[in-house]
Amino acid sequence: MTRLINFLVDKKKTIKKIFFTLFIIFVYVIGTRIYIPFLDNYYLVLKLSQSSKIFESLFSNNHSLCILSLGVMPYVTASIVIQLSQKVFSFMKEWQEQGEKGKRKINIWTRILTILLSLGHGWTFIQIESPSLLLSNFMFQTLFFLTVGVFISVWLADLITSKGLGNGISILIAIGMADKLYKTFEYLLFTNGLEIERILILISYFILLILTIILSSAYLKIPINYAINRNNDKIDKHIPIKLNTSGILPIIFADAFLNLIQQISVFFPINGTFSRYIDIFVRSRSELGIYFFIYVLLIMLFSFFSSFMTINPKDVAEHLSKQNAYLKDVQPGLPTVKKIVHEMFKITFLGSCFLTLLASAPYIINYLAGSEISKKITFGGTSLLIIVGVALESIQDMKA
Repeated sequence: MTRLINFLVDKKKTIKKIFFTLFIIFVYVIGTRIYIPFLDNYYLVLKLSQSSKIFESLFSNNHSLCILSLGVMPYVTASIVIQLSQKVFSFMKEWQEQGEKGKRKINIWTRILTILLSLGHGWTFIQIESPSLLLSNFMFQTLFFLTVGVFISVWLADLITSKGLGNGISILIAIGMADKLYKTFEYLLFTNGLEIERILILISYFILLILTIILSSAYLKIPINYAINRNNDKIDKHIPIKLNTSGILPIIFADAFLNLIQQISVFFPINGTFSRYIDIFVRSRSELGIYFFIYVLLIMLFSFFSSFMTINPKDVAEHLSKQNAYLKDVQPGLPTVKKIVHEMFKITFLGSCFLTLLASAPYIINYLAGSEISKKITFGGTSLLIIVGVALESIQDMKA
């Protein structure tokens, strides 16, 4: 008992952070179940009647048109676009060097882009969930509340980041995936009779979990030497390059690129030639057709692109030079840049193969398992990568 009391006293701050984070998560989940005002009462009753279990109601996505339905994804996409733009456009790169003034400009543009993306996502979301609303008087109110909901979600995420445990944005995204995780493993574990296909799928998910942990935590160490001998333990003695530097960005970009083609088809007649070809193209994803192979290729290409955008070998070489440091058996300057590029290419190629396997494995499993099982399995490798990443980040935050 004394040990427990001492532990609670020592970890008082961490426990407060955990409870605060859980409270914000609870508020967020409730927000994803509060319907948008002005919607027809019949529509609400119809949707409410679809939920039969309390737990499933809490974590499922049965309640479609709710205030926080879009979550934080429009803001995440906007932030990614702005961050990449800072690497490409010189005037945006200058904003980074302007301190608080530049930061305000970046924040303003991020919010403007978030509004535009929220409206676009909201339109697509309404079209999927309730197409009749697009022709009703409630369309603009619905779009407004969905957009406001994005900013409420971002505010809740910021509260977790500043006062809670872990990264708020990542945690809310992971919570949004709890439904798929719950439904998939409920089917695999608790459905009557253990079919051989379901046992093999469970083993496959276990292997994917191991790959995900490796992908999230492994990194390459490039040894550093200093011109002046330094025995300080706090001095960096290697350059760490993560196996998966770009995270889930390549998957997001690949999905966004291919989804753009689908969204363009909305403006063409449903029974038109273009729409028919797009429909065949999209269906080929689950059939491991051309869509699937383009998806895999895009993930690999975006892995290299985003990795070299995140880590600039020239900047790393310049930083080493300022620290009177150099790579072992490599001359400073251009040879150092070439060495870093060579090492980055190797680790990025390996990481992109892992990431591609993780993203495509669920489609391969579903294709081999058959249509009946694939309808029940909605939890993918990307979701696994996000949840494992959030878990590892939260554990590190607790240890800090």
